[in-house]
Amino acid sequence: MIFLLVYFKEFEQKQEIRQYSDLMEIQLMSIQKEIDQVRNSRQELSILRHDMRHHLNMIQTFLQNDPEQAQKYIQEINDAYDDTVITTYSKNDTLNSVISIYQTRFTEKDLRLECNIRTQAELPCPDIAICTILSNALENAMHALEQSSADDGWARLTITQKNHQLLLEIENPVDQIPKFVDGIPASTRKGHGIGVKSIVYYVEQLHGQYHFSVSDHMFILRIIV
Repeated sequence: MIFLLVYFKEFEQKQEIRQYSDLMEIQLMSIQKEIDQVRNSRQELSILRHDMRHHLNMIQTFLQNDPEQAQKYIQEINDAYDDTVITTYSKNDTLNSVISIYQTRFTEKDLRLECNIRTQAELPCPDIAICTILSNALENAMHALEQSSADDGWARLTITQKNHQLLLEIENPVDQIPKFVDGIPASTRKGHGIGVKSIVYYVEQLHGQYHFSVSDHMFILRIIV
């Protein structure tokens, strides 16, 4: 009996470590995709800047011969630049990149992401950790809004840095109130709930605090790291 108890205890620990390893691999792949998208945006922006003289010459020619075509050409350039914009929300480049990426994703789905960011260039925690936490939180909010029946889907992101602490809050309306287990939203759907587990895992690794709640069909996530 003692042998079986020890064996199953070790088995559970190995399973937990394996799950975390798989989770870390998934998150690293996700982060790499975010970095690649930012890198591609910067490359495209560099190319567009390089070609600006060519664009100006084309616009000048169109204005002399076909003003309507000039307007269309200018609009095409605007659309191209819109796809490469990394908006400055704070002094930290990682936050700017992640938020810009999700701002685009929200917009593509006709959703609004309201942001209020006040941080320094140096965060009180590793950039890769806050990148993972923020990406998962925004991803979860976006999926919740996609399932909402409301005409106006929105989420509000607030990040504030005070001394050596980072305060993060995300609010978004929900139709269905999720089930909570030990204060953490739990999903019964296969393949779902990994984002929440990742948030909890990284916040605990940073010795921070997290709090999930729902008030008047408003889902609220607060994190202190």
